[in-house]
Amino acid sequence: MRHSSFPGAIGALSCTLLMPGCNDDLVEEVPRDVCASGRRWAGELTASEEMYPGRDCVGCHKEYDGPELMAGGTIYGLIDPDGARTTNNDCFGVEGAQVTITAGDGQILTAFTNRAGNFFFDGRESSLIKPFGVVVEYTLPGGHRSRQQMASSPSYGGCARCHTPGAVGTLDATPGRILDRDEVVPDVFPIYTGPIHE
Repeated sequence: MRHSSFPGAIGALSCTLLMPGCNDDLVEEVPRDVCASGRRWAGELTASEEMYPGRDCVGCHKEYDGPELMAGGTIYGLIDPDGARTTNNDCFGVEGAQVTITAGDGQILTAFTNRAGNFFFDGRESSLIKPFGVVVEYTLPGGHRSRQQMASSPSYGGCARCHTPGAVGTLDATPGRILDRDEVVPDVFPIYTGPIHE
């Protein structure tokens, strides 16, 4: 885990893994009609593993010269076609979802979402052999296990490029296809585990 700020950040991250809750000043409680989870990111460019849920992690890290990521995204607990209670407001997602990527060379990578619903894989984007497959698994509060396998095989690890309400789709980029790096599938909503928040 890196503890440095992006250029132009509002201060450096001074927390360590041994200090739970130390990012609370970077997060704000909001009504559930604003964010289904009741929390959202408020730390602007302060470096944190909880920053900017619902955004294109890989692209943002490139743009702001942050630590390189092979892949990253946010898992949410409700379907939100217009993003009003998820991505539009930097809303937190679901903690504890397991994300498994099977790279084009058969390598298997696994991560769990943090308190913000974010997951990521450190490393150069080019190190993730494409196209790759994705499976998201989560045990719902009632004990039911949700398992969702991504229909498409993407060639870019910034999940929110497609999983953002209103994403402008590429002609013929439909679910189930092997996608080129710059292809965008429209109307796939934020990544959804099952009804957690409602």
